[in-house]
Amino acid sequence: MIENTSRRFIIARHGETDFNRERRVQGTSNDSVLTDKGISQATALGVYISKRDRITRTFCSPLRRCRQTYAEISGGGAANDNPGLPEPTILENLKEIELKEWQGRLRNDIIIEDKTNWDIFKANPCSLRLQNGTFAPVLDCFERAISNWDVIRSDAASNSADVTFIMCHGAIGQCMLLQALGLEKKEYGKSRRYALDNCECFEIEFESDESEYSSRWRRIDTSQAVSEWQSTYSTQLVSTTLATSR
Repeated sequence: MIENTSRRFIIARHGETDFNRERRVQGTSNDSVLTDKGISQATALGVYISKRDRITRTFCSPLRRCRQTYAEISGGGAANDNPGLPEPTILENLKEIELKEWQGRLRNDIIIEDKTNWDIFKANPCSLRLQNGTFAPVLDCFERAISNWDVIRSDAASNSADVTFIMCHGAIGQCMLLQALGLEKKEYGKSRRYALDNCECFEIEFESDESEYSSRWRRIDTSQAVSEWQSTYSTQLVSTTLATSR
C-alpha cells in the first residue's frame, strides 16, 4: 500500500486591529493591538479550528497582533471542550510586508503626501521602491514567502503533520498562497480572490512532500460558508486568462 503523504496548511490572518480600523499602515511595526471586533473574530475562528482534526504543528508571526490572535483562537477552542492549539513556533519571516516610511501613517495621508509611490503600489506593486528607492517591499515579501514554505513544509514532513496552522498577515499570506499556486509575483494585489480579510484563512493542500505546487485550495471565512475546493490547475488557467485581458 502506498502511504498517503498529502498535507494541508491553514494560513490565517490576524483579527481586526486599531490600525485596521483607523486605516493606518501597519507593516512590520509592532504597535497595533486587536479591537473588540478582532477578539471576537479570533474567538469564532478558534471554535471552527477546534472542530477540525487535531492540529499538532503551528507557526506564528512574531508581531503582537498575531500573537494576540493566536491566543484568542486557542482560547476559543478550549471553550469548546478542546485542548486548543499547541505553543507555536515563532517564525520571523512570517511578519508582515515591510513598508518602511509608510508604517504608522494614515493611508489618506500617504495618498496625499507620497502619491507617486502610492499609485505605483496600486497599479504595479512589484515596482514599488521605498527608502529612497532602495527597498522593494513586495519582492522582499515574496522571498520571505519562499523561505517560509521551505521551513514549514520540511517541518510537516519531519513530524508527519497532516494539518499545519500558520498565523500571519494579509500580504505575507497572499504571497505564500501565490507561491503555493505557482502564480507569478505580478499577481500580487491584482485580485481580491487572493487577499485575506481579518481572520480569514486559506487552506492549501499538497499531494506529497515532493510536490512543487499545491493540488487544491479554498477560503475559510467563519462568518460565511467555507468555500468549495478549487484545483490549482484551474486557478492557474483563470489567472492566465485574466492576465491576458488586462
